[in-house]
Amino acid sequence: MATRGVRSDVDRTRPVRLRAGLRAALDAIADAPAMVLTDRLDVVAVNRLGQALLAPVLADVRPNLARFLFLDEDAATAFFPEWDRVADEQVHRLRAAAADDPHDRTLHRLIGELATSSAPFGTRWSAKRVCACHSPRVVIDHPLVGQLELTREDLAPAANSGLTLRVYTAGAGTTSDERLRILASWHQDAAAPPVRAAHPTARETLPKGGTSRVSHCPWPPT
Repeated sequence: MATRGVRSDVDRTRPVRLRAGLRAALDAIADAPAMVLTDRLDVVAVNRLGQALLAPVLADVRPNLARFLFLDEDAATAFFPEWDRVADEQVHRLRAAAADDPHDRTLHRLIGELATSSAPFGTRWSAKRVCACHSPRVVIDHPLVGQLELTREDLAPAANSGLTLRVYTAGAGTTSDERLRILASWHQDAAAPPVRAAHPTARETLPKGGTSRVSHCPWPPT
């Protein structure tokens, strides 16, 4: 039986590989941006619309939501108008991950990197303040289509401990819905290149003869 503080079911020193079923589920989400995150906030994979929506986050060779928020603060505050709330939420998620697996050295290295490089992160981490987190509302100011008011759903795949499938939706008939559809159309027409893998040997595994609209970002944690 697994106990809190011990996560022996996951080898966190190896690149993350998506199960075929989870990859297919992500690929099947065609009308909403979606991505798969680790509990360290590494972006493992995104679907086609997720790639378009989250382009600023994915610009790094090691896409990580916390690094984007705290180490590229100018871009992050422009992308997330409610940056303070988003930052509080993600610090809370990292703190929960550290409590869940206190022996995760990769997570501790990430926290150390953020604490030494970002005063806003260090202040939040030291304060240990309670966060009214995980509000489903997300506001994004996209550089191409403008402000989007979205609802976020975080789903925990049953067979993938430590991973989260995050899906963003817009209310039907809203301005955000219209802008999201425009973004999807533009991205499809542009045929943007896939997100770069941060590790030269990392590659996507597909069924024989299969194709995927999912962009994978597997890398060994550093």
